[in-house]
Amino acid sequence: MSHFKVRERDLFFILRNQLDYASLCKLDRYRDIDGETLDMLVSEAVKFARGVVATLQEIGEQWGVVYEEGEVRCAPQFREAFGLYGENGWTAAARDPEYGGQGFPHMMRIVINDLMYGACQSFNMAPSLTHGAAHLIETFATPELKELFVPKMFGGMWAGTMALTEPNAGSNLGAIMTTAYPEGDHFRIKGNKIFISWGDHDLTENIVHLLLARIKGAPDGVRGLSLFIVPKMRVNPDGSLAGPNDVICTGIERKLGLHASPTCSLSFGDNDGCIGYLCGQENKGLSHMFQMMNAARINTGVSGMTLASTAYHNALAYAKERIQGRDIAGRKPGYVLILDHPDVRRMLLWMKAMVDGMRSMIYTGAYWSDLALEMPEGEERQYYRDLTDFMTPIIKAYCSDMGFRVCETAIQCLGGYGYCKEYPLEQYLRDAKIMSLYEGTNGIQSMDLMGRKMLIRGGAPFNAYTKELKDFCHQYAQHHSLGEYVRMVSEISDQVEQVAIEMSGKARSDPLQWASYTYPMLLCFGDITAAWRLLDMAVIANRYLDEGNTDPYYVGKVMQATYFVSVCLPMTMARLKTCTRDAREVVEIPDEAF
Repeated sequence: MSHFKVRERDLFFILRNQLDYASLCKLDRYRDIDGETLDMLVSEAVKFARGVVATLQEIGEQWGVVYEEGEVRCAPQFREAFGLYGENGWTAAARDPEYGGQGFPHMMRIVINDLMYGACQSFNMAPSLTHGAAHLIETFATPELKELFVPKMFGGMWAGTMALTEPNAGSNLGAIMTTAYPEGDHFRIKGNKIFISWGDHDLTENIVHLLLARIKGAPDGVRGLSLFIVPKMRVNPDGSLAGPNDVICTGIERKLGLHASPTCSLSFGDNDGCIGYLCGQENKGLSHMFQMMNAARINTGVSGMTLASTAYHNALAYAKERIQGRDIAGRKPGYVLILDHPDVRRMLLWMKAMVDGMRSMIYTGAYWSDLALEMPEGEERQYYRDLTDFMTPIIKAYCSDMGFRVCETAIQCLGGYGYCKEYPLEQYLRDAKIMSLYEGTNGIQSMDLMGRKMLIRGGAPFNAYTKELKDFCHQYAQHHSLGEYVRMVSEISDQVEQVAIEMSGKARSDPLQWASYTYPMLLCFGDITAAWRLLDMAVIANRYLDEGNTDPYYVGKVMQATYFVSVCLPMTMARLKTCTRDAREVVEIPDEAF
């Protein structure tokens, strides 16, 4: 039986009932698509994830990756699956047909990744990175370079990466030393990159690196960075390969998790033979790269959420089968399923609520992103851009951290068996840990949220977020059965708003104290967002119950929301109080005292 467990009904409840995602088809870009077609895409993605991608999880963990003489080899099944992934259109489902895409809404890329990452995180990083790299070329490169690279990357023949990090330039990209020397219509590239996911492998005949480098003589810092297309194998004008491009893998990392995903150190131009092509404008590389980086941040949240989802469903399946102990209240004779034990039920209910809340948060952000990208230019489109900007660091940090916690809790449900490789949960936990580190650590995300995202455009992203939340609370504050919970969210969200504004003022006046508490503040935003999305689903489910529908599915939607609001938000309030305390232990404790 496959390790990968997903309840399609949960996906469709958010997509159809909560978001009405078929309404995107009213946008000009999607006028030839309808809701039935979107539903079919989701169902087919579930089938592909279960039938193809999920089979790679155990294979990849057993095989790992092999590094020999500057080359990386992966499990042979990965190569076949990567080709199928591209051929079947999953890599470019949301891209323009001009270069091999299918033209689906942008948010469908998130839904697809939800399924594929849950089925095999290690594998799906390869096509996801390829999509991001090809989309950068599609967006910023010359028509000739687009024709040369994008169709083969979208089609699964070539792969792609994001090559940023260097030994002395991790989060501080301004310290990048890789240099590009102008030479006719191209550049000679020289430098070293580390921690490059899927930086080398044998899944495809070519790997196209989207690389940040500094053109010789360019300004220092991030202002002097440019973006380059650097293939592992040189490419002739007709698209055929012309031999190695002096890109060498010098080693791979030994990691806690993601054992089937090669994390590589790469040398560019050791023999002065590495050629790259400028992608976009000179010295605008970081702003160009942010397109891929922001998508990667959201997908990092997707990864945390979907690993949590399959972890929860595996724990639930175990709880429905494992017999252990007696019923504490004597309701049933003999030994009972562990599902009857209150502490196990507590863990399951928290996981259920957290997974559903995170998935709704992510899908909602993806829906807003589509509106931000495809609505006619104007105030409404800018409003959704602001919402997307504010939600990105919350989705990335909150869902990666809570995803890890759900995986941890799922192990706890299984007891000792959860710690054993006989079950997939310990791998989920190991694979999920990297998500809080990827694409800017969660501490960095919190400073982005409480710094730049609070201030840019006169505070428009923050104001858009608070407006959405207030509008919901105002609409349902007097709901006949959920009103008290909506009012509780309203009261706490008002306090979150006040503390956020107070903290924002400290960003300049007391930056050390401010930075000490940006992370717990981000968690508060995450909690209140999850509660909001859960209550929104509960309101919808309650309509079915009011109509006489007794399906336990709808009861579960209501109870997960009331539980989360009543049990989790009081802890949010306690955390919120720490964000404005005056004591300065974090910044004033002597270094020698640690």
